[in-house]
Amino acid sequence: MSRSDSAATTMGDELTSGSRSLTQPTPSQLQALWVPIVLFIAISVADTISSVYMLLGGLMEEYNPLMRWVWHAGGVLGFVSVKAFLTIVPVWLFNHLKSRRYGLVYRAVWLTVLGYAAIYALLFCLANY
Repeated sequence: MSRSDSAATTMGDELTSGSRSLTQPTPSQLQALWVPIVLFIAISVADTISSVYMLLGGLMEEYNPLMRWVWHAGGVLGFVSVKAFLTIVPVWLFNHLKSRRYGLVYRAVWLTVLGYAAIYALLFCLANY
């Protein structure tokens, strides 16, 4: 068997077995992942507190149709409960998958933080300026 046949056999074995060599994230990588997760939680808490404050004071109307319905149907408790659920589930998911799919979780959590911050900032500006 020639050298190229050996490499092809090895590559074929990897493809048929379905195994990929995934490297485990280092402890420092896992620890660094908490920065964007904490940012996500902080933005979510700030969004919830400012929304409840402004909605109770009549300073704004909720832009999100689903959350507008929750506000009218469930009041403050329903609104805060849904916001908490929409924060806890992604954090749990990120935490659950971080060891097995670190690269995906890393990109997803930063995309979530940046997207949430951008939407929050845009709507804050629209509501106040």
